[in-house]
Amino acid sequence: MRLHDSQLGDAYQDNKKDDVRTRLGDENWEAPTKRRPYLKYVESLSKRWPQLELLHDFMEVGTVPTRWCIFPGEEKEKNEQRRYTYHDDIKERRKQQEERATKMNVASLTFKDGQAEQYPANHLCRPEDLRRAISMARTPEIGVKFTLFVVEDLSQDVIETLGSELAIDPRFFRAHITDYVWNNIRDRWREPSILQVDAKRQTWFQLRLIRSRYFENQSQLTEAKAQVNEFNVMRRLDADKNQIFWDKDPDPTIWERLAGEPSQDKSRVDAKVGHMRSRATFWQNLESTIAGYPLWRGYPNWDELPAFDTNYAPPDGVRDLQIPPSLRTKDAENPMSWFEDYIFWAQKTANVAKPTDGANQQLSIPIQCLLHLVSGEWLTFADYLNARLNQIDWGIVNPSFFPESGGTDHQKQSLRKLHFWRRWVPQARDMLQATMGQIMDDKEDEVAKSFKLYQDDLEIIKKRLEDYETRIDRLSTVVNSTISLTDASNTSKLTTLASLFIPPSLAAALLSMNMDPLIGLGNSLKWWAVASVVAVTILFAIGYLLKTKKAESLKKNLSITKLVSKLEGRWRSKEKPNLSTNGAVC
Repeated sequence: MRLHDSQLGDAYQDNKKDDVRTRLGDENWEAPTKRRPYLKYVESLSKRWPQLELLHDFMEVGTVPTRWCIFPGEEKEKNEQRRYTYHDDIKERRKQQEERATKMNVASLTFKDGQAEQYPANHLCRPEDLRRAISMARTPEIGVKFTLFVVEDLSQDVIETLGSELAIDPRFFRAHITDYVWNNIRDRWREPSILQVDAKRQTWFQLRLIRSRYFENQSQLTEAKAQVNEFNVMRRLDADKNQIFWDKDPDPTIWERLAGEPSQDKSRVDAKVGHMRSRATFWQNLESTIAGYPLWRGYPNWDELPAFDTNYAPPDGVRDLQIPPSLRTKDAENPMSWFEDYIFWAQKTANVAKPTDGANQQLSIPIQCLLHLVSGEWLTFADYLNARLNQIDWGIVNPSFFPESGGTDHQKQSLRKLHFWRRWVPQARDMLQATMGQIMDDKEDEVAKSFKLYQDDLEIIKKRLEDYETRIDRLSTVVNSTISLTDASNTSKLTTLASLFIPPSLAAALLSMNMDPLIGLGNSLKWWAVASVVAVTILFAIGYLLKTKKAESLKKNLSITKLVSKLEGRWRSKEKPNLSTNGAVC
């Protein structure tokens, strides 16, 4: 969708949002009838801290306010899918608003005596259950060090309950709502950058990452994009369109088509890969996963291998709870989300390295689990990028290796793939750099002490991204040069082909100037045939001779520059005085 103007006013139009909502009339979104305390608190701050206006509207609408409807002034662009909004019918829209506002999925992890367990065992899905768990965390049992709440997505109830019960800084929630790489100069809800000196005073930190997902076909990718729209927070899944012939099963033969095997056709893989910029904020604010699977089955299992035992039985790949959720066998009832992954590893306290510098061991457990998952996602993204760049490089060196596969392996397709990475890799590097800079600078902070264990790994990944960025620029230059050489070769072939039509054109021109009836046309055709054969033979002979070494030296000697330099040398030699007759020259 395209806008002649911002839907709800730009950064300088303070009154336009109210005007637009008034014009909507009965279709305007309804604020909660009972203004709860945290919502009133955020509203009172939104004038002094303008970035909190988005959080206030988010709590009222249930999601980003621009999703409410197609606003007046918007027009649909050709060949572009309409952006996601609530349902067109106002009753259904109110129902969706209520569902999003009350959406909640929270897990409570209790850390006690070096162990972590989920208590209560079920996820918390109602505000009263979450308040009860927070109340229990305030008066913990003997031996309980702290309680960690793992939250999937944001909603009005989640923000209101956590914010009011734990007195959370509203900027903590605001930082998680959107994930734009850049902003237009008129954007109303730009998230301002903060100085490192201000970041150190925050009681929370945020990690940014890129999550790469594998999809077996286009329908799974489309389903995943629809699931991304189910998040209340604003996220976007981008397909990289870097397909190559390895990514899909071969097309069925004619005999297979005639045999009519629909089941085999449905099971054919046409693999796609999508990437989503994501954020994880500590305390934890994780998003659910989406349709599709982690690339290469995701991160490696960092659990300790069991000792050799002849009685060890192979586990059930679907039901065994010792297998990390992302590594289990695909199953409709098997939750393979990042949310479940974090809960799984946060309870594996024995796998956590002990930080140095006297850091809090208990607090380090959930932080290290988060860092391990984030670093694993970054490493997978870097490996995937390396694979795609090597495929492009191989296609340049050995173009004959790749069969014709629907235009996915041509040079211009390679250039289009590189253009995608030229945009994404610098963004990824900046995201990683911002994450590292936010935490590593404060040497005395508990988070920084845990972060130090992963500093070397993240530095290596950052160096790899920088190297890939340089490599992409070099590959773009090589592909452009290859395309230019191919175009020049094609032009040369067209020139040779056009030369064949010179004799017929000459004969046609001569015949067209004869006004008398054509007499002796047979003799003319004979001479034309002889002249054409002779002319074509001469042209091919000249073309062949021009490729020999003698022809190269002859071309150099006969070049205009060479002839001019020779004439200039002779002219100067004539004007040069004779030393034997005129003596020395000063």
